[in-house]
Amino acid sequence: MTNYQYPEIDFGDWDGNWLLIYLNVQSDLGHWQSHDPSLTTWEVKELIGWFTDLANNEKLKCNPIEFTEPNLSFEYFETSDSDKKFRMRFALESRPQSADTDNEYFVDFFYSLNGLKQLSADLTNELDKFPERKIKR
Repeated sequence: MTNYQYPEIDFGDWDGNWLLIYLNVQSDLGHWQSHDPSLTTWEVKELIGWFTDLANNEKLKCNPIEFTEPNLSFEYFETSDSDKKFRMRFALESRPQSADTDNEYFVDFFYSLNGLKQLSADLTNELDKFPERKIKR
C-alpha cells in the first residue's frame, strides 16, 4: 500500500477507501511491477483476517478470497507438511504488461504458522497508515 487512490477525498465512500497497491513480483513467470488501486481498506482488513484464520488453523470463511477488482486473489491449498500453501493470482493490471491473456499468472507461497502471523501483523501495520475513511455526517 502506497497511498489512497484519491488522497484528497477524506470521507468514507468507495472512492475515499481505494488503496494503491504496489507489487514487485519476481518468480518463474518473470519479473514485473504494478502500481494500481486494487483493494479497498475494507478488503485489506478482510485479507488480514483471512491470513489470521489460516495462521490459527481456523476454517476459512471463503476460499479463494476475491475482491471487487479482480486484480488479485488468494487461494489456500491443503498440504501434508506443516507449512501452509497459498497461491496469489494476478489479473488485469496486476499482471506483467506483456501478459498473454491465455496464461494464468500466479505465485505459490509456503508459510509457517508463525510466518502467517507475522504476515498478518505486517499487513495490519501497513493498513494502519491508511485508516478506513468514514462517512461524514
